[in-house]
Amino acid sequence: MNAPESVRVGRPLQAGAVREEYDAIVIGSGPGGLTTAVCLAKQGRAVAVFEQHYTAGGYTHAYRRRGWEWDIGIHYVGQLSAHEPTTALSDYLTEGALEWVSLGDPFDAYHLGGEVFTAPVGYKAYEAQLVERFPAERSGIKEFFRRIRRCRTALPIMALGRLSGNGAQRMTRFLEHWAPRDAFRPAREVVCELVQDAHLRQALLGATALLMVEDTATLPFMMLTFTFEHFRTGAWYPRGGSAQIARSMLPPIRRAGGEVFVRARVAEIMIKDGRVAGVVLQDGTRVHAPVVISNAGARNTFDGLLPTAVAEEAGYPQMLSQAKDAYSFLVLFVGLEGSPQQLGLPTHNVLVCEDDDCDTFYQQAPGSDRWIKSGLFISFSSAKDPTWPDRYPGLSTGEVIAYVRPEWFQDWAGTQWNKRGDAYLAEKERISKELLATLYRHLPHLEDKVTYYELATPLSAEHFGGWPNGTLYGFAINHDNLLRHRNWLRPRTKVPGLYISGQDALSGGFIGALGAGVLAAHDILGPVGKTRLWGSILYRTVRGKSSRP
Repeated sequence: MNAPESVRVGRPLQAGAVREEYDAIVIGSGPGGLTTAVCLAKQGRAVAVFEQHYTAGGYTHAYRRRGWEWDIGIHYVGQLSAHEPTTALSDYLTEGALEWVSLGDPFDAYHLGGEVFTAPVGYKAYEAQLVERFPAERSGIKEFFRRIRRCRTALPIMALGRLSGNGAQRMTRFLEHWAPRDAFRPAREVVCELVQDAHLRQALLGATALLMVEDTATLPFMMLTFTFEHFRTGAWYPRGGSAQIARSMLPPIRRAGGEVFVRARVAEIMIKDGRVAGVVLQDGTRVHAPVVISNAGARNTFDGLLPTAVAEEAGYPQMLSQAKDAYSFLVLFVGLEGSPQQLGLPTHNVLVCEDDDCDTFYQQAPGSDRWIKSGLFISFSSAKDPTWPDRYPGLSTGEVIAYVRPEWFQDWAGTQWNKRGDAYLAEKERISKELLATLYRHLPHLEDKVTYYELATPLSAEHFGGWPNGTLYGFAINHDNLLRHRNWLRPRTKVPGLYISGQDALSGGFIGALGAGVLAAHDILGPVGKTRLWGSILYRTVRGKSSRP
């Protein structure tokens, strides 16, 4: 047995550790912020990353308690086969140090309204499986996959639209004019137009409704396309656990004279003569830089970190009032006695919707408790990582994720973590029992195998991650936030020298955060830096394999 490596990443803030000035400062160490930091560091810029949590990584970090280890937010990632974008980005950002392990085939199982579906690797296999199960819908199924293939061309257009500059905007408008119209229509509308069987509609819509955490009546079809395209060649998981993602991105930052500081909360962004001048840390330390990138989310940035007068002058309060936040979430972390092999834990994820319609959750009354049946995501990271049995012999862990409305926990808003009172603990225990019951209903062989569990609520996520109301994706992944608000939800802000990175600057999820990180670096760098950045990524895409430096 090898002693488990520490899951904590980053350097704790200490007196004298921080220089007075850097080339750039990043607020928040989620994957988007670290991506921007690495991209700038590779162009020779010294970047200081300040993270308020005790470890770096944002929703990719891991934690350990009572002999078990859990990953917070990474359950699988797609497009990691040869010549695919995530492969190229991972290779570029970690210099080949981060290794990924395939989840196999299938990579997902959907328990939808009493029916069980699986997600096989490849469009041909997926199409054939659905046609065999729904032969009367053959023509609609084939047309669905045809439109998926056509509409995937809209995805890079969405990213291009987030770049600043007249040239990028003119090109975006031109490409949008020729993009398939279905890409911008509601996903539910397109699917219901193609197929009539209610169970088949759920098979096509359900996964995206649960993964994107959005009503498919407001989710653009191109995001359904993104889900299918992202996992077209399968799904992968980081070898050694999700903490390896942030750890693998540290060397390039440090080599250029930068650092990732943890327990280093930023209190305010400094403005001088109308432009960014640096940040003020919570302990009063002033750190200067001509460029500041906020990976703390648009709402935290424009309604908290940026001085009120500056935010109001730029019109951000009004813009924020028009943007809808994503839904909050709960995570039940479970510890099980027995190895993943002994327990027969699946490497694939299990997405559960016991209602006949996965959009039920998004359409329910605010006081309803139907969330417990309308959308659960079950994952066993211990079964996906081949290093786990050696690191934690005889043990396993898993996560059960449920989406909730933030008002569910309003009674405890403003209370202190770990001191929220008996009523809060009782509510957590009630919810935990409900989630365990659902877990056992769908994986009955695990009953009585769970020997430890703890529940993280939206208040926990807000405390540790800093996201308002403990949301999973920041802003909702809907038509308005993706398209109508992109004139201000983009990396370059209206304040000179200030940029945003991460999910809000492009789209939710790991690959959305990475993409936004690259776009932020693009907007910051000059012509030579831009050429080097995209040239390096393109080279790795063409090369099609990862290697160490």
